[in-house]
Amino acid sequence: MSACLPCDLEQADAAAIVYRDDTWSCDVAAGYDVPGWYILRLRRHAEGWAGLSAAEAAGFGGVSQQVAAAIRDATGSPTVYFMSFGENYPHFHFLVTARPSDLAPEHRGAGILGLREAGRDLPASLAIAADVRDALLPQPTT
Repeated sequence: MSACLPCDLEQADAAAIVYRDDTWSCDVAAGYDVPGWYILRLRRHAEGWAGLSAAEAAGFGGVSQQVAAAIRDATGSPTVYFMSFGENYPHFHFLVTARPSDLAPEHRGAGILGLREAGRDLPASLAIAADVRDALLPQPTT
């Protein structure tokens, strides 16, 4: 393990990977393995928005939109949060969380982070990750 959690996710088990292409990855991360929570990250190490190329910055919108839609579809959550502070891990990444409709008001917004320790459940996280992965797959046309 390095000092960069987003870089370490390059070695994630297949079951923890929700989405991956040449540029972006969305994964269940140890320590943040709350069902419906993921790290969406640039696969190469770059720090902050200024570290992205123009193509990476432009591509982020489409990838984040696809991931958010898949999380909503798979979890039934009405809202998907994207949070990025860049202090503990300056690597360009977002914590992406499904916000359940019945979440108490004090846990909405950044307050959801207070649920991290009590909400950790790796088996449930991986099961929901599979559902999100399935929601990302192209649907057959009839």
